[in-house]
Amino acid sequence: MLEGARDQLVRRMRQLEELVKARLEVDVPGMVAGVRARVESRLTLAPIPIDADLADKPGPLGLGSVRTWAWQSPEARKVVLSHISMRPLIEGVALVIHPSRRAAPIFGADLMALPTRLSVNADVYGARDLTSGVLESLGEGFGRLRSQPGPEWALPVASGVGLHAGPSLRLVDDAFAALTAAIGRYLDVLTAAREVAADANADGQRDFFTAFHANGPRRGPLGRVFGAPWAERYSRLIFE
Repeated sequence: MLEGARDQLVRRMRQLEELVKARLEVDVPGMVAGVRARVESRLTLAPIPIDADLADKPGPLGLGSVRTWAWQSPEARKVVLSHISMRPLIEGVALVIHPSRRAAPIFGADLMALPTRLSVNADVYGARDLTSGVLESLGEGFGRLRSQPGPEWALPVASGVGLHAGPSLRLVDDAFAALTAAIGRYLDVLTAAREVAADANADGQRDFFTAFHANGPRRGPLGRVFGAPWAERYSRLIFE
């Protein structure tokens, strides 16, 4: 009996050691650089000035930071990229693209390394006629990561076929490949979309902001670590 308990403890310790090793091997700075390069290769970006503490927010006692960049382009009224670095709690990359006078949905994606697993999301949001057909071709890759429908609060504005998964840390390469495939597919759609009136996407943008502002960073780790006032401003920068 004691021998069995000892063997079980050894197995658990080895599993924990493997998880820690896998977590430390996740190259989040490399992912941030890769996402930025993918966007810059397709859009002509011009910086949008943002407050200094939104551009680079250090964590309490200097533990971690959130670095954020914002741009605009002829196709996008706002592109926001963030590098969240708060080891060992959370570390990852987040990207949101808002179209500008284009018949295209909003794009939102993130890949977060958590203590024992990954969280990866990539989806398009807006009216059904804009989200339909954008990500369907990537369904097989999403399925290999056991993608789910996504959070219930986002379903009214989501495509219904996006990537929402919590795979093993060992599948980080597959998760990042799926994320970048979604970015590439969205950029194809955005750059080819027809121009529309300035207020054509107003309803979709409002519904997206309402859903994500109410359920996003303000209610998660960033809000708890950096405080509600900063999280409020950060959420508006990303989602509004």
